[in-house]
Amino acid sequence: MEVRQQIRELLVDVFGGPSFVSGVHDAVSLREAGVPSTALVALLVAMEDAFGFEWDDDVRPEVLRSIDSLAGHVVAVGS
Repeated sequence: MEVRQQIRELLVDVFGGPSFVSGVHDAVSLREAGVPSTALVALLVAMEDAFGFEWDDDVRPEVLRSIDSLAGHVVAVGS
């Protein structure tokens, strides 16, 4: 399954439903789209479990911006 789609599914699980997530474009800022910080933290933890890595303490904020940037990070870490 494509990384972006997996992240979307995790976001649905964390955010509580597909209706919101289906309207969020991959490049849109998650914060601007209305994802609260608590949901973002839960998403990051879920991503660690799903993709088998741990976030570095010094991860750049732009990595956490959108589904695209999160997917790019997952791909880079997995390489």
